[in-house]
Amino acid sequence: MTEALAFLEQARRHLLASEPDIALERIKEFEQSLLAGQVRKDSVNACSQALLAVRALADAAREGVAAAQRQLAEISALSRKLDTYDREGRRIGSPVAQPREKRF
Repeated sequence: MTEALAFLEQARRHLLASEPDIALERIKEFEQSLLAGQVRKDSVNACSQALLAVRALADAAREGVAAAQRQLAEISALSRKLDTYDREGRRIGSPVAQPREKRF
């Protein structure tokens, strides 16, 4: 296994271990070895396949984080609208929490 291919394999393992910062470092090391011309011609196809696998994992992780953010936003919005009712069906009390200030 070439050094460049090893960087990609390490990046894949770090993505699977939920360590995106370390995975990014390995991708940068791969890029440096690629720019330095250290990737042999016979390993280009293997590197290409490994890079596609890393990209697919990164895309899946990004989509998962976005879905979790949407779910948390929905839970937060719903939790501010919890109402309580008396036995006759009249609403009592006030909202559980005030709307949070958005910073971004």
